[in-house]
Amino acid sequence: MSETSEGPVWAATRRTLVTGTLFALIGAGLYGANIPAARAASQAGMPGAELIFYRALILVPVLAAVAMATGQSLRLPSGERGTLARLAVSAGLTATFYLSALDHLSVPLTVVIFYTFPLFVMVISHRIEGRQLRAKQIGIFAVAFLGLVMAVGPSADQLNLRGVSYALIASVACAAMFILAGRVSGPPVRTMFWTQVGQGPIALTFSVLNGGPVPIATFAKAPVAIAIAMGAYAIAFIFQLLASQRISPSRTSLLFLFEPVTAIIVAGFFLSETLSPFQLLGVGLILSALAAEVLLDSPAPAPGLSLDEPR
Repeated sequence: MSETSEGPVWAATRRTLVTGTLFALIGAGLYGANIPAARAASQAGMPGAELIFYRALILVPVLAAVAMATGQSLRLPSGERGTLARLAVSAGLTATFYLSALDHLSVPLTVVIFYTFPLFVMVISHRIEGRQLRAKQIGIFAVAFLGLVMAVGPSADQLNLRGVSYALIASVACAAMFILAGRVSGPPVRTMFWTQVGQGPIALTFSVLNGGPVPIATFAKAPVAIAIAMGAYAIAFIFQLLASQRISPSRTSLLFLFEPVTAIIVAGFFLSETLSPFQLLGVGLILSALAAEVLLDSPAPAPGLSLDEPR
């Protein structure tokens, strides 16, 4: 390939990388706002599983109406049904157990346990593809996770076994969700519709097994927090899908380390979980690792090579 013909290809692939990175950061920030809101809703009497169940009840008809208004079909091609079913299950388990962990743990403790998932994504995706983890990727993750641990601080005395278990289950499920999200090529509205169809029964089952669901009247106890938890999640999920269609699972999961940073900052403002200078240093490490991932993991342009396309 000549240098002249290489230019447009390099520019297009670079735009895809930048756009995917931006979408991932927007999604991560919105997810981060969702977590303290869900914690506030839980403290007001709306447990995580019930929040997800009622959210699905609202979003399924809303998404169906959006699809109808925009002329999009919700019908799934036969080749996508299996992958989307697995995505719906993994998304349902992630949301249910992640938000249920907030019923038993503070926001900082929950996010530091949950955010072992990028390591699972790296290991699983590279294993599936038969590739070795590069030292650079391991180093960037190590710095990011060290910063995450510093940001939430040592709080072993506040650990709750049920909350820890829920956060770990959510972490493993989330790793699967990130890998599967990159394999779904359909429009985001259709994908989100079917994942919500799957999430509702999972959350309801979990709720019933734990004595729920709570009555709809509970919405009146924390309407703003519940609305933010539902709305921020819905928009964030769409941006996550858009990002996953443009960049690799490893890059997406590392960029999503911006979520706990947002969650900790928002929790500090609205739930009185303040950050010490040591914790702020941890936040700085996370942001540095995010910048390093974006800058250092961008390969030089080469003939016929696309930049970090979804795998």
